[in-house]
This record gives sequence, C-alpha cells and structure tokens, in this order.
Amino acid sequence: MGIKMGTPFFELQKLVDDGKLWWRSSNYSLYQDMMRRITHIVGEMWPEIEIYSIDESFCDLTMFKTQDLGAMAIELRRRILQYTGVPVCVGIGPSRTLAKVANRVAKKHFKDIGVYHIKDDTTRCFALQNLSIEDVWGVGPKTADKLIRIGVNTAWDFAEIKSYEYVQDRFTITGLRTWYELNGKSVLSMEYLPPEKKGICTGRSFGQKTDDYRVIEDALAAFVQNSAPKLRTQKTLCGQLQVFLMTSQFEVVHKLKSAAYSMDLAIPTNITQELLRYAIECLNRIYRPGYPYQKVGVFMTKFTPESARQTYLMEDMAKRDKLLKISKLADKVNNQMGHNLLRFAAMGYEQAWKMRQGYLSKRYTTRVEELLIVNLEFRK
Repeated sequence: MGIKMGTPFFELQKLVDDGKLWWRSSNYSLYQDMMRRITHIVGEMWPEIEIYSIDESFCDLTMFKTQDLGAMAIELRRRILQYTGVPVCVGIGPSRTLAKVANRVAKKHFKDIGVYHIKDDTTRCFALQNLSIEDVWGVGPKTADKLIRIGVNTAWDFAEIKSYEYVQDRFTITGLRTWYELNGKSVLSMEYLPPEKKGICTGRSFGQKTDDYRVIEDALAAFVQNSAPKLRTQKTLCGQLQVFLMTSQFEVVHKLKSAAYSMDLAIPTNITQELLRYAIECLNRIYRPGYPYQKVGVFMTKFTPESARQTYLMEDMAKRDKLLKISKLADKVNNQMGHNLLRFAAMGYEQAWKMRQGYLSKRYTTRVEELLIVNLEFRK
C-alpha cells in the first residue's frame, strides 16, 4: 500500500475512511506469544535456529544436504499458517544476507508460494537485480548514497564489483562482509544464544500529551522497574544512566522541546531502588513545566560484570545485600504471579500515561477472558 515505517497515523486517515486500511493498536503480549509459537514450529523442522527479532529467525540448513529445501520450506510455511493463522515468507540462500534477499523476493514476487530459494547463479542474479542497493541488509543510508553516486544502484551492481580491496577501502570491513555474502560466501556466523545487552533502553509514548510531573515520574519509574530485572538476569551492573524527555515532533503550538541528561554512577548497580533514585534525579534536571510532553524513557549502559563490582570504604554492605535480595525477590514474584504485581510506590497505580490502545485486538492466547468463542450448531 506504500505505507512506510514511522508514518504518523493522521496522514493515513483517508485510507481508513475509504475502507482500505484496517488498523490496530500495538499488542505486545500477543506478538510475543505468537513469535514463541512460530519459532517452536520452525525448530521442530529446522532445529538449528537463531531468533533474530520478534518477527524474524535464521536457520542453519547445512545438515539437510540431501533434502529438497524448497519443498521443506513450502511445507513449513503451510504448517505455520495452519497452526497459527500467520502467513510467513521463507528465503533460502548460501549466506545470511542472501537468505534475507530471498525472503524479500518471496514477499514481492512469489506471494502465492511465499518461498524463494537462491540455489544457483540464475536465481541469485534474479534476486539481486530486483533489489535496490538501499534495501540491502547491512547497507545504511550514507553507504547507499555513496554507492549510488558511483553508479551502483542494485544489489547486483554491488556484488559485481570485481576487487575486494576496492570494496574494503571505500566501504570498510562491514561493506566487505556484505559484498562477500552477496556473492555467496558466508562470513556472518549464527548466534544461537543472544549476546549480552550492551545497553537497555525502555520508553513509551504517552496516551495523551501531558506536562504533569507526577504522571511523567510514574511512567519513568515503571520503565526503570522493567529495565532493572534485565540487568540482574544477565548479572551485570549499570555504570551510566540517561533519561530523555520529548514533545511530539508534530507539535505546532509549542516549540519542539527535547532534552536528555546522563549520569555516570560512582558505584555501578543493578538494584532497582538505587536506579530509581538516579533516574528521578536526572528527570528533575530536564523537566520544564508548560511543555506538552509526549514521551519519556531511560537508557542504561556502561555495563560491568556483577562479579567485578568495586566497593568503597564507607559502604554499608549489609544494607546493600538486603536491597539486592528485595529486588531479586520482587523479580521472582512478578515472574510467577504476574507482571508488576510487586511494584514501587513511585510507579503509582493510575498509570494515566499509558497508551490509549483504543483499537487493541484480543489477546487470544494469553488472556483467558479474551479467548475466542465458537458457536457450533449441529444438525441431524
């Protein structure tokens, strides 16, 4: 339909009025559960699977040397559609980048089958010639501009550059890896276990703009409480914390106001209480009354291993151990009994900042009260 990612909804209102667009609010719990179900189905057929994102996975198929991979992909796609109702596309290639290219070709040119297999130079040539250089995985906007200026407009043009020295000199090691991958040489390895996060960012747009400090603080506290368990899960400590606050980019009454404040923590921590205190201090430094704020968020980085934590001479270790036990106990209760069942008072209970989600679809698979109800009429 020509709708690009990030397009504001008000620009699409005419499509809704004309009956051409059916839209729904973000439904993260449903998406996460459907992703879990789909990857389970994929793993049953192709067990060496890497979950790359919530809607994308890579599989290593080198063990299936004697099987018809195209036929397997068609069967996998049929099974996913039957079990979950979700249509997917499958791209197969000798490298990760070519698999991505094949997946895109399947979406654009083979919608009925939903599968494309790059298995020889003919299929590779077709796929790369029908892919613009700016749409190649690993080619950013600046690199794409450089390539277009020298006459490289498609993925095929880039793959046909004869000298790897020229590619590395002009487009660094990242461009060279992409060039190798487009030519069928796999240089990007599989990552079966997700790497430790180097930064954790949590933020959401409000349901409606607000300049109420209490509402903004409630939201920030919720985001800190959601981020801190991720630190404890991977046994790392946060060394730097940043809070950002912004108005809507479409705001015309007030001038655009966007601000952020970073704080280096003298003693890295993963204790929720301490992170909350630092985050609220950062918020106090950037908040200004009178602005219709649209979003607040927190970004944690400069992680160090929990086992390598530095203490200081006057620290009350008994108090710190107690706080850490409280945080871990809250994690355990919330994991077993429900999200944010135990919470800090700073989060509040009204949650006036939450997204409106007025067009939220049913969470069929995770909420008993929202299960589909089917009425069956039996006739003799």
